[in-house]
Amino acid sequence: MKKNYMIFCAAAVFSVLACGCAEAGDSKNADSVEAAAVEDPDIPIDDYEAWNELLSENDPDTEFKESLLDFAFESAEAILPMEEGNAVYSPLSLYYALSILGMGAAGDTETEILEALHIDDKAELSKQCAKLYLRYAYTEERERLLREEYGEEAPDSSIRLANSLWISDDISLRPEYQEICAEDFYASSYNVDFKDEETPGKMGKWISDQTQGVLEPELELSPDTVLAIINTLYFYGGWQTRFSEELTEEDTFTLEDGSEVRVPFMHRTDTMAGFIRGEGYKLSGLSTSNNCELLFLLPDEGTDIGKLMEDSGGLKALLAETEGKWETGEVIWKIPKFSFGSSFDLKEALRSMGMESMFDSMTAVFYDMSKDPLYVDRAIQEAHIGVDEEGIEGAAYTMIAMAEGSALMMEEPEVIEMDLDRPFLFAVHDYRNDVWLFLGVCKEP
Repeated sequence: MKKNYMIFCAAAVFSVLACGCAEAGDSKNADSVEAAAVEDPDIPIDDYEAWNELLSENDPDTEFKESLLDFAFESAEAILPMEEGNAVYSPLSLYYALSILGMGAAGDTETEILEALHIDDKAELSKQCAKLYLRYAYTEERERLLREEYGEEAPDSSIRLANSLWISDDISLRPEYQEICAEDFYASSYNVDFKDEETPGKMGKWISDQTQGVLEPELELSPDTVLAIINTLYFYGGWQTRFSEELTEEDTFTLEDGSEVRVPFMHRTDTMAGFIRGEGYKLSGLSTSNNCELLFLLPDEGTDIGKLMEDSGGLKALLAETEGKWETGEVIWKIPKFSFGSSFDLKEALRSMGMESMFDSMTAVFYDMSKDPLYVDRAIQEAHIGVDEEGIEGAAYTMIAMAEGSALMMEEPEVIEMDLDRPFLFAVHDYRNDVWLFLGVCKEP
């Protein structure tokens, strides 16, 4: 797996976080607005109290984290089944894109979006999204400065969000809406001609730049498009304890239909680790250097993943509602190296989550965004995940295109084997901030 972040980190982190791709839109129309700069904290790296205070100030409220949690699993259950094979999806990327959209909605359209996001107030939504964005930015900057102070390599970790608006000259966005997007979502606005064949390439380059080249989409845009909202999420986390490449061996992975493929498996034993032995499955996880974890849920042999989710009450019950279920013991890992991506047309999934009016040119209301009648023409996401001996790399972008419309055990530890040689679920969880970054299923590594 290519660790793109290691190459990137030598650059000034904050300038990239704030400005995105300055040359993406060539127009100097007044509608072009640059994202607010992330303020340099200017805190000595050894002033731990000041750094902790800064991060605490930008820690989202518990209620907001619960909103993210509920949205993550509700949306994943609507979206992941759309893929028959491997699938990976970023609920956080979609949440930010919908939040930016929701800031411009009114009436029933606003109500539907906010209900899906599990939040009552647009002002609170923008405030909490800004906090989480800054918390990730400052956490990354602190880690970079620490490494620099001790003469170490660039940090092998990153969680980076980016947002942008792409606007046709055919419409005019309300200045107050663009200001909220720039100040609270750190989103730059670019004026473009969606009928120009070079526009998709500019947008694709912006996405590639924000995801360190992991995603290089060839976007297809409708000539009716007048506005596009894009969020990107880039993640890299090195294992706290890395796998030895010398122990990686090719072995057999059994597919859902019983056929077999040969793939490389990584091996490791953790003598004191947490796990859950549930009814029909085992669950355990591996920690990364940036306080995240990759959870693996392995169904028992002969247990169908879909049936397991149905009987257990869904993904949230299996992966998040686990308090009091964890045990400690020896975990013997055998994990296939895997790397794959997914592309989703989100329209029907979002409709199923109650967001219907925004897709109808007759009922969509986005008057807080523009005086022009607008509706959502397309909502898509592309995501990628890669796991190898060094760590996890993930990236996602979500685009919403709009058109005009009318504890330690004292006894002998139990031993379990996480032999992931058949389809399994996985999740990347930022446990420090309690944010679910990626959810997926691996049916063929």
